[in-house]
This record gives sequence, structure tokens and C-alpha cells, in this order.
Amino acid sequence: MHASIIIPTHNREEILVRVLSYYACQTKPDGDFEILVVDDGSTDGTESLFNDLKDGQVDKNSNILSKYTDRIRAVKKGWYLTDTDESLFIGKNSLFVRYIRIKKSGRSAARNVGIGFSSYPLIIFSDDDIFVEPEFIKKHIAAHGKDDGLVVMGKVIHTPDIDNPFSAAWKLKDINTAFLSTGNASVLKKYIMQAGLFDDRYTVYGWEDFDLGIHLQEIGVRSIKRKIYGYHYDPPRTFITPRDVYEKEKERGISAVYFYTGHPLKWVARFTLIHNRFFHALFQVLGYGNWFLSKGRISFFKGLILLIIRYKGYFDGIDEGKKNSNG
Repeated sequence: MHASIIIPTHNREEILVRVLSYYACQTKPDGDFEILVVDDGSTDGTESLFNDLKDGQVDKNSNILSKYTDRIRAVKKGWYLTDTDESLFIGKNSLFVRYIRIKKSGRSAARNVGIGFSSYPLIIFSDDDIFVEPEFIKKHIAAHGKDDGLVVMGKVIHTPDIDNPFSAAWKLKDINTAFLSTGNASVLKKYIMQAGLFDDRYTVYGWEDFDLGIHLQEIGVRSIKRKIYGYHYDPPRTFITPRDVYEKEKERGISAVYFYTGHPLKWVARFTLIHNRFFHALFQVLGYGNWFLSKGRISFFKGLILLIIRYKGYFDGIDEGKKNSNG
């Protein structure tokens, strides 16, 4: 079976180079594969990484892409050769990449565009900050049949080590019980189409893959776990700021409201904490006035303080999402 790997990206120029290097080191799978990098309106040098690829053509008659043709700004396809100066401990080859640049539209729209441009029946999802093991693609392809009705979920291990990510050990924080989590998952394209693709009204971070997972369940697709490893780069605290953490979690809170509005289920309410008054009140008090935003870095913070920042941002996002939905 052949596979299309879809990687949405936004302003991750430096780390994306490393991520692609690991795809260029894959053990040969039982089938061909392509990488589709969908640039969701990056303002850094991401586009320059792909300047040497050949220009491709946008099929404006495609039913799948008809709603996105006004967003597509450039499409290129060709062979991407990784930087030979990268200090990686595994060999390097070239790989076939389709680079698609769109206006900033969110990860749902970016993945839908990637699906629309994909050439192969199996879709593998990953992110622009996940380093994949050498047998990543081979294992995903081997886990599927032609009509299997499966979401195959791999494991994502968080690592602070950008130079040797595979040295990270599995931790409790790496547990993932989601039906579909797009950091490391695969499913046949026909089931994604039948389920209705990603909801592109998720324009900020969070929950869009849970939403599609519900629709896949509704059409009878099953989710299974396999030992397929991706290593998520979790920068050391010396490299992140309280505002970055706060804003990301606030977006996730806004998306949680939209997720629950579309799926007002008991487990969704529990999982998103959408109606949890106790935790909402607790973190409003602990993070009162967003005092942490005056800090430049969080390297000196203990885990509890980082937890306060995350949940204060998340519940502020829920409040904003509820306000917007009522308005």
C-alpha cells in the first residue's frame, strides 16, 4: 500500500528541517510514500526551504479542493534534499515532497488541503515538531489492509532533546487514550472523506482531531494502538515564555467550546472541563490578574506554576469561547 504523510506547519522553519531529515532516513516500506507539507501562512523562512522544488499545478476542478482554491497561494512538488550539515546520527537521502502554501486558515483547513492533494489511499498524520523513528512509515503501512476500517494510533513520546530525541523514555504524560490524535495516526483516505474531513471552523489550536474521531466512530471505524513511535519536541523551559504557554492554552479553550457545542456529550463535557466550576474558580484565583505574563521565562518555575499558567489560559479561552458563541 502507498501512503501520503500530511504535515501542517506554521513558523517552524528551523525544526521543520530536522523533522524532514528523519523522513529522509526511513526504512523502505512495502509501498511508495510522499510527504505533503502544508504551510499555514508562515511568516518566517519556511517557504524558502522549498524554493528549489518544481512548480506544480493546482487542480481547480477538484471537488475536494473547490472550497479552498481561493486560499491556495503556491503549490510546488519535487525532491527535497535535507541539509547535509545536520548533526543527525542516521544517514540521509532525498524524499518526494509536495509543498503547499495557504493563507493562515488553521490546522483543520491545512490538513484538508493536504488530503485533497494527496496521491495515495493511506493518510498518515504527523506534526511539524515530531521526529519519527526509522520504521515509522513502514509500520503504519503494514498495520493496514485495503478495507480495514481502522484508525491506527502510534505513540508520541515527549522529549526536550532536539539533538537525540530517540533517547527519551516513555512517561506517564505520554499516555494518550484519544480515538484519533493527529500527531501520530493513520487511516484510509476513503474513511476520512466519508466522515466529512476536518471541520475547518476550528481555526485555532485544539480538538479538531477529536471532532473527526467522533465522525469516524459514527461510520463504524475502529481505533487501535500500535508501537509506532514519534518523538514530540517539548522545548526546555528556558526556551519558552509564560505568554506562549498561556496563548496556546487559551486557543485550546476557545476550541473546546466549539467542540462541545457540536458534540454536547457527557464524556466531552468531562474531558474538556467545559462545565467544571471548581477547577475554573480555582485557577482563576491562582492565576488572578495573569501575574505570570510579566515574567520573561519560566525556567525557574516549578511544575505547579506551569500548571497554573496552562489552566488559567485554558479557562480564559473557555470563557471567551462561551461569550463568542452567545454573542
